[in-house]
Amino acid sequence: MTNRAKVRKAAPTPDGAMLVQRARDLQPVLRERAEHTEAERTVDPRTVADFEEAGFFKMFQSSYWGGYESHPTDSFTVQELLAQACPSSAWIMGVVGVHNWQLGHFSKRAQEEVWGADPTVLLSSSYAPTGAVERVDGGCVLRGRWGFSSGIDHVDWVLLGGNVPADGSTMPDYRTFLVPKRDVRIIDDWHVLGLKGTGSKSLEVREAFVPDHRQLAVLESQMFNTPGLREGTSEAPLFRVPFPTIFGACITTPALGAAQRMLELFVDMTRTATSKYSGERWSEEQVTQVRIAECEADLRAARLQMATNFNEVMDAVHRGEQPSLTERARFRFDQCNLVDLAHRVADRLFVASGARSLMTNQPFQRFFLDVQAARVHAINNRTKWGSTYGRARLDQPGTDILSLFI
Repeated sequence: MTNRAKVRKAAPTPDGAMLVQRARDLQPVLRERAEHTEAERTVDPRTVADFEEAGFFKMFQSSYWGGYESHPTDSFTVQELLAQACPSSAWIMGVVGVHNWQLGHFSKRAQEEVWGADPTVLLSSSYAPTGAVERVDGGCVLRGRWGFSSGIDHVDWVLLGGNVPADGSTMPDYRTFLVPKRDVRIIDDWHVLGLKGTGSKSLEVREAFVPDHRQLAVLESQMFNTPGLREGTSEAPLFRVPFPTIFGACITTPALGAAQRMLELFVDMTRTATSKYSGERWSEEQVTQVRIAECEADLRAARLQMATNFNEVMDAVHRGEQPSLTERARFRFDQCNLVDLAHRVADRLFVASGARSLMTNQPFQRFFLDVQAARVHAINNRTKWGSTYGRARLDQPGTDILSLFI
């Protein structure tokens, strides 16, 4: 009996409610580790093990490899709850976990190389095509440097983005290359303002040969004609969700969880806080009461928008349909807008909390800085995807590689 078969029969698949409860149960543990995670600039290995034991990485994985193929709303509810305790840890759960989803679209041969002996092996990524790609017989050779590989300390394989030289085409032949970690050198340069614990370090590749079967073309993903779909390793409706839709949510959700936790901390503080000048209770000020209501409304709206979008896309794929390019562009913009709402809440609360929020030993500040860090990620560029969606509504095709990421 293969390892894969053993995993598939080991235990019944937990439902969404069970996985959500496991996330709630882990919140106290993650809060205890948060300061250490930030200081070490990488997620605690015990936390990665806890996520594995809880089954969180399996939520994005194909049942062919023992995964749960969870509904996206369950996956991102789990991620948000984890972010309310430690946004850096939640970031790793989502970003590293979603690579299991993407690997399901690679060839069966590539999946066997990664998971054949152990289907719990994890992957990190760096998608910006900053390295050089040379086409050779049987594959491509990669050289150069890639940045921001979240969770690289905890994985065995890496997904790297690159443009294959293509003659006579106005758009680059962008592909994702599956590379064993032994072929990359980690550059410890993750010294940042927020999301410090994600360990999103740079990578250097001196020369790595990547055979054709360990490559995934973006056009195959866009057209839902990937090797994994053709070869039957990823047959569930989950794998018909556009990759930008599911990957984008992994990048946006931690900001929502961080802002929610800031609101909870602010409410708790406000119940007993008084003005140092007048002695008046903050809780009795109308402006404070309205501020809390506004923050609750913004976060609720963001959360409902994400759930609505994923229910819409899942309903479509269950019917055998696909969202239009315009709808996909809207999903991307909505995710960027979610981060903007989270930032608005975080900024409003940070200012309202007064000078005490400046203290570096306050969790309140850590959550605020984590929202800022999430906001500047390229995938959360509200202006870019606002323009992309606007162009789609005006029947104007995109003109650059990022415009394909919808």
